[in-house]
Amino acid sequence: MNTRSHPDTSDGAAHRQWNELLQEMRVMQTGVQILAAFLVVLPFQARFEMLSRSDETIYIVLLVAATLLILLLITPVAVHRYFFGQRLKEQTVALGHIVLKIVGVGVGLLVSGCVWFVLQVLFGWQLGAWIGGGLVLATLFLLLALPRILLPARARDAG
Repeated sequence: MNTRSHPDTSDGAAHRQWNELLQEMRVMQTGVQILAAFLVVLPFQARFEMLSRSDETIYIVLLVAATLLILLLITPVAVHRYFFGQRLKEQTVALGHIVLKIVGVGVGLLVSGCVWFVLQVLFGWQLGAWIGGGLVLATLFLLLALPRILLPARARDAG
């Protein structure tokens, strides 16, 4: 039997998992890049000068978070490129898996944080806190709690 083409081999599974990770990264990366681009051009808008010092601080946090998420998204690809041809696909997939779990939650919090920021700048802290805070809670539930709730019994028994 030729192990290179057999789908159940460790190398074949790692290759399939790597391709799945790449697809997931592509989905997230586009949204993060668009949001980061929005944040980058925001200071050049006339209304930006009306921000308070605390609003500017929140803006900086969101901008840095968007930048870090983009860097995290390209980290598995950079690692893959660095170790290319050294038969470290399983380790690269493991790293990509961890990074993507972090990025998934980070993207959700970044989007929620941006909505919170916009609402509080336009309508004040109280509405921003209610709606933005609710979005942050929804993000944490959907991205952290719900997957654990939906975890099949056989996976819970194996872990």
